[in-house]
Amino acid sequence: MKLKYIIPAACLSLSILAGCKKIEVKPSGQVPPDIAIRTEADVMAILNATYTPLRGDNFWGGRSQIISELMSDFVDGTNFVTGDYPTIYNLATAATNGTVNNIYREPYIIIQRTNVALENLGLISNEANRKNAEGQAKFMRAFCHFELVKMFAQPYGFTPDNSHNGIVIKTTSEQELGRKRNTVKEVYDQVIKDLKEAETLLPASNGNYPTSWAAKAMLARVYFQMNDFANAYTYSNAVITSNQFPFDISANFVTNRMGNPKTSEAIWWIINEPGLGVSFGPLRNSIGGNTYQSLGLPITKTAYLAGAANPNDRRSAWYKDSITASGQHVYTVKKYGAQIFVLPVLHITEMKLIRAESAAELNQNLAVAIADINDITNRAYGGTLAPLPGTATAAAIIARVRAERKLEMVFESGDRLQQIKRIGAKGEASAVGQASWNCPGLVLQIPSTEIIVNTNFEQNPQGGCSR
Repeated sequence: MKLKYIIPAACLSLSILAGCKKIEVKPSGQVPPDIAIRTEADVMAILNATYTPLRGDNFWGGRSQIISELMSDFVDGTNFVTGDYPTIYNLATAATNGTVNNIYREPYIIIQRTNVALENLGLISNEANRKNAEGQAKFMRAFCHFELVKMFAQPYGFTPDNSHNGIVIKTTSEQELGRKRNTVKEVYDQVIKDLKEAETLLPASNGNYPTSWAAKAMLARVYFQMNDFANAYTYSNAVITSNQFPFDISANFVTNRMGNPKTSEAIWWIINEPGLGVSFGPLRNSIGGNTYQSLGLPITKTAYLAGAANPNDRRSAWYKDSITASGQHVYTVKKYGAQIFVLPVLHITEMKLIRAESAAELNQNLAVAIADINDITNRAYGGTLAPLPGTATAAAIIARVRAERKLEMVFESGDRLQQIKRIGAKGEASAVGQASWNCPGLVLQIPSTEIIVNTNFEQNPQGGCSR
């Protein structure tokens, strides 16, 4: 059996395997027969190798979050931001930006490995193991396509039929140079298809690997980003009412969120332990001489005060005001403060935020929405903040949910930037400073290596706006 590869042009010279046998990608799309996938162990090795770049520094080990936060309205990029970061912050990324190139390449490496695994499932004799492997591969493929389309395309809703440029969907290991970009609608359709299939294939419990509950939680996140509130409510509600992931009501939820062992709320997570080669370095970089500051990014004084000003808000512990040697204030978020921690990719607090806002947008199940947001505020403020009354309107619920979401999800999963885009695509006023939600500069440039090789590939418009 021979393998054929479909990887962005930028990845053609890279090894596609890590943590198992090394297979070099050849321009012909072929590999020598003696290193082809031959056994079940080979399939599982390449599937397990999808998690290596996922948790690596260039993807969900920190770079993905950094890039999104740089383009949001939380970060202060006027000082202490160097290297590739200033152009990202100034909404003027270039196709040669190395950090952006990495964030484009790494998800496609994962996608390539999932496709190879899917094409060799016949080598897995046990049906339960085969379904689990297929479910993991489709979950990971959906996760990566979703991350890519959020960063390299305008959001869902940018055009009425979502026919605007998305990314290239890759569902085969065939080398397909010269392909045009799929539309955003096509990408979202593929993501949902993969996740729904993963939902039926994956077990409810799966160790540190994705589960059927993780697939449901991802569907809730995807549908919410689409402003499809009916489906977002259905899937978030299913996860919450499963009672498999207890909402952390303890006063220690702030340290538990990125703790070790993992938070009880974690639906799917990435482990950071000695010996795994995972450092989450970008998540724990220092700034102003203070070690283990979240992302190493300074935030605006406005963002700092919003998060830290209320002494009754336990989440104020996530913020720090540091003084440099020259007496300058550097405001940072220290959410990722532990040397060793488990990173929750999906957790129940996000599901409650999604369910509450979706219910309010639908003007249905308002009592559920009110209970969700009151759970979050009662935990955060220790009962010192007046809860939403049972008579709260849908508009009041939405306003409270969005305010609390900023505080709960700060520096997590690039959430702030995507909420700005989602709200704008919904038809509400939404911007990063003076830059409207649909500004070309809020979409990353496709790496030049892709454009050079693929003459049919249409680049994103560059810049065109400022903060």
